[in-house]
Amino acid sequence: MGVIKNQTPLRSSALVDITHTKGEVILLDFWATWCPPCQKPMAHNQEMLSKRKDWGSRVRLIGLSIDQSQATVANHVDNRGWGLVEHYHSRNGVSDASKIYGVTGVPRVLLVDTEGTIVFTGHPSSRKLEEDIDTLLKGDKITGPGAFITDADSKPTTKQSSPEQYTEVTESFKTSTQ
Repeated sequence: MGVIKNQTPLRSSALVDITHTKGEVILLDFWATWCPPCQKPMAHNQEMLSKRKDWGSRVRLIGLSIDQSQATVANHVDNRGWGLVEHYHSRNGVSDASKIYGVTGVPRVLLVDTEGTIVFTGHPSSRKLEEDIDTLLKGDKITGPGAFITDADSKPTTKQSSPEQYTEVTESFKTSTQ
């Protein structure tokens, strides 16, 4: 399964790796405190976790902040009451997650299915993420704008994402191992 290396939890200076476990769905949300369009999706992440207790440990919503200051992120998260989301300071001088996953602007999310395959990358408002997560938990595939649709051989078959983009993003995640 995939690993996102060298992330700093908000309340720590240690570097940790975020690891996908088979059977869980992960929503990675690249964001920043200074980004007005990032605030609503992050609030929605908190809201989803608050109301969807049925997801339990099968769903992880992870905020990867690209802010310069870890303390700024921690204060912002505390002030907004976004404590249910797992937060990490990604711009920590060591992590290259933004580069690896092609993040050129925020907000940007990646949705990882139960098998550890990235099935969507894009702006969070372009999808109904709660419905997508439910679909993935059932073992079904998501379709529509930005979804990476694959055939039985895991080759991209969608016109919504280029084969090169699909291969680059999914291989970056799946080949990062512990």
